[in-house]
Amino acid sequence: MDRIAAIADAFIAARAAGTALDAFPLSQPETLDEAYRIQDREVDEIGAALPGWKIAGVRPDLRAALGAERVAGPITRLVDARRADGAVEVPVVAGGFAAAEAEFVLLLGRDLPPRAEGYAAEDLAAAVAAVHIGAEIAGSPLATLNDLGPTAVVSDHGNNAAIVIGPAIGDWRARPLESLTSRVAIDGATIGEGDAARVAGGPLAAFAFLVANLARRGRGLRAGDWISTGATTGVHVITPGSVATFDFGAAGAFEVRIVAQPRGA
Repeated sequence: MDRIAAIADAFIAARAAGTALDAFPLSQPETLDEAYRIQDREVDEIGAALPGWKIAGVRPDLRAALGAERVAGPITRLVDARRADGAVEVPVVAGGFAAAEAEFVLLLGRDLPPRAEGYAAEDLAAAVAAVHIGAEIAGSPLATLNDLGPTAVVSDHGNNAAIVIGPAIGDWRARPLESLTSRVAIDGATIGEGDAARVAGGPLAAFAFLVANLARRGRGLRAGDWISTGATTGVHVITPGSVATFDFGAAGAFEVRIVAQPRGA
């Protein structure tokens, strides 16, 4: 087995078993190209069950060296909070990394196969069937993954444990980004506030990045895919037993309870 496959398989196995990792498997990739090769093996393992993709920003001080302002990863679990009676549960690996992020999530209404010439901005906007309030629960079996930086994050499923979907925003095309507000509280204490303008260029700019990123990897998007466009209030570390509340004002709110993933599950 080559190194790329060994790293991917180590993360796949740890996630499946709910077992924390003590260190990055073998050695961390130095480039995003290599990290995406690891991720592509993980995505192929998910296969047709892949519900969509998440996007995250790269710290400004790392962008020049890595040649990227954003990174992408697969959604490993989709949780629907729209009809929940109380908090929905998201499992994370005990002893690993977990964080809560308020995000805006796009639902695609048409296929976007990869093509060399790309897509015009208006075509991408037209492909969005709906925008929902949502959250990413970031998660990895490696507690230090986020500290190790973007190549580590990309290498482990984009550091995703789940995307949680809330209600759709009915008039999103007509609203200024600053009016799409978000607030995160953990165990009742507010720890972050923001809006859709906190995503560089807005959610549609994040979406355009994803389409180009996937095309370079020979991948496209399908009608029905969900796209989580990036944190609007920051990345807030959370642990099993805590409850995160995501409040988007008039657009709605929901709660997520973080639980420890059973070993061997």
